[in-house]
Amino acid sequence: MAIKVWVIDKNAEGYKKNISKKARLVASFLSLKGHTEIFLVGSRQMKKNVLSYVAEGEFPRPDLNEKYLGEIYLNPFYIKKNGEDLLYMLFHGLLHIAGYDHKKKNDRIKMERKEKIIFAKFGGGV
Repeated sequence: MAIKVWVIDKNAEGYKKNISKKARLVASFLSLKGHTEIFLVGSRQMKKNVLSYVAEGEFPRPDLNEKYLGEIYLNPFYIKKNGEDLLYMLFHGLLHIAGYDHKKKNDRIKMERKEKIIFAKFGGGV
């Protein structure tokens, strides 16, 4: 399992260390096997607070020695401005990478239950 955090907006640099640490802990807890990239962006790059893209099929990443699971984009400034929790959004994105979604009511209930467990165990600190 590998997590790579990229800082796209230099103003988000201060979040990198803790986001990286928490992402690795949660990815291990979720038994993710493969590579995930997290991008810390600003409002210029993204208007929303969190986006997750799950790599489906054989996602072409010849530079990696392991399966590419997907990408998470977080805008820490938008998240804080709207009174949301950055770690909660990170955990939400990792759950999408792990295969959880909220399209159906039962799926949403399962995902929300897992979010609460993860946040209770790993939340706080950003």
